[in-house]
Amino acid sequence: MKGLIYREFYLSRKPFIMMMLVYVIFVGMFSLVFISTYAGNLAGTEGVEEMRSSMFSQMYIYAGLIAIVGTVYGHNDIIEKDYQSHWQLYSYTIPISEKKIAASKFIVRGAFLILGMVLAYIADIIFAAAAKLPMSMGHFKNILIAGLLYGAVCFLDIPSMLRFRTQAKNAAVGLAIAAPLFAALGYGAYKVIKFGYAEAKRLYPDLEGDAGMRKVLMPYIVKYRDMAVWIAPIVFVLTVLLMYIWAVKELKRRRY
Repeated sequence: MKGLIYREFYLSRKPFIMMMLVYVIFVGMFSLVFISTYAGNLAGTEGVEEMRSSMFSQMYIYAGLIAIVGTVYGHNDIIEKDYQSHWQLYSYTIPISEKKIAASKFIVRGAFLILGMVLAYIADIIFAAAAKLPMSMGHFKNILIAGLLYGAVCFLDIPSMLRFRTQAKNAAVGLAIAAPLFAALGYGAYKVIKFGYAEAKRLYPDLEGDAGMRKVLMPYIVKYRDMAVWIAPIVFVLTVLLMYIWAVKELKRRRY
């Protein structure tokens, strides 16, 4: 079991190193930009305070995406490579159960996901310190929700890859299923934003641009985000358990 876990980590090392390089450059670069707004070339610029606040509310999202998506990315194509190298065939000769083989993949993917979320939190802390802005509990909640929901999809990828064996086929099936869902979400987001603008014109006619819309929608966003903080962990745990059972069944089918 330990050997299987070590193998999964070892095969993921190069993409992980590349992700860390991108992460460090991104966080370092924008930290310098934040510092520049009060101690550098940008200091004294008109509207710099608003710009710094706006950047802080966005850059942690991009840093979080780099960290969470990047850490798991290197582990995504190992199953396809296992089929190509015939490791999947060889693994059936190892005196270890399919449950432990599946568990090794889930443990490694979970470790990468947790590491990605920790790096996302670290980036947010660094940005807050560099920008001299207070830490936001909303940021921490957003990272938690995004990490758990993305994590659920990542664990779904393990049994589906064992089923379809190639990234291309797996992605094609996933897109075919997800496309209607994304279309529905996009339409829903459009209707919500339209509602926000209409209410902003009625309630806050003095506010220009997106400020009124954000002011209208923020109470709803906060309310549903707080609900999602409790719902996302439950969805995540149930998804992991179901995907583990599916992965074991796929391994027992011995398709190679």
